[in-house]
Amino acid sequence: MTYYRNAFLLSSIVVLASCGGQHSHEETSAPDPAQQTCTYTYNADSSRVIWTAFKTTEKVGVSGTFNEVKVNGTQQAQSVVEAMQSASFVIPVAGVNTTNPDRDKKIMEHFFGTMASTTELTGSVVSLDATTANVAISMNGVTDTVKMDVVITDSKIALSAVIELGNWSAQPSVDALNKVCFDLHKGADGVSKLWPEVKLEVSTTLNKACQ
Repeated sequence: MTYYRNAFLLSSIVVLASCGGQHSHEETSAPDPAQQTCTYTYNADSSRVIWTAFKTTEKVGVSGTFNEVKVNGTQQAQSVVEAMQSASFVIPVAGVNTTNPDRDKKIMEHFFGTMASTTELTGSVVSLDATTANVAISMNGVTDTVKMDVVITDSKIALSAVIELGNWSAQPSVDALNKVCFDLHKGADGVSKLWPEVKLEVSTTLNKACQ
């Protein structure tokens, strides 16, 4: 009797363990990400434009942002590229912000203020893929297309490029700003210089919903 009792207990434990293991697996298994469908939509609150100008012979960077960026033409899509590939933008230059009010005023008056009809910077995405974007930018009455590097990480897209202000006939505006900031743009060699290149960095994190 002891033998049969032990055999019964052993078989019961095996059955219970087997059922318990299967039940636990079912509870903890996660959906396969490859089977999920995700949609992306533009999020204005996360968008940022950073520009960096360069002064002195040593090319010291001075960075700033714009307080307002208006983006249109985005759409709900199943990829970041599709969501942003028809985007256009408007940036009021009055929102230039370097955290230095005196510098901001000089940029407004002597840089943008010496351009033709440039109360806003406008533009649109001409083409976009996972690594490269071509973006048309209008300033000083001139439109030029800029090739930008693209990095996409999950739902975040970042674009960057160095632009030549001469492509927008803006060298006189560069000279005008350097004149009013002459001493501030001197380096160790005593030379006052404001470079015609500006680095642009644009980023936004899109809203992502998966099911």
